[in-house]
Amino acid sequence: MAIANYQEALPYLRFLPLLHDLPKQPFFVVYDAQADVLYIDFNNPPQSAGDSEITDDDIVIRYNDAEAIVGLTILNASQR
Repeated sequence: MAIANYQEALPYLRFLPLLHDLPKQPFFVVYDAQADVLYIDFNNPPQSAGDSEITDDDIVIRYNDAEAIVGLTILNASQR
């Protein structure tokens, strides 16, 4: 889906203040509105996970084979 005009793109600028508190590294954020799932990948390009665990608050922590966290999957993202 493309954004039709600049006015529709403006809400995305609300992310900018959050960038100051995040580690300075490339990352990807993808939101699947149909599934209401937010994917955050901490590598560029995203790495495959070899293992994962789900927290009590429905966040899936994805690990690579070295047991480093490569991403988070946030279920029911719009309800948070």
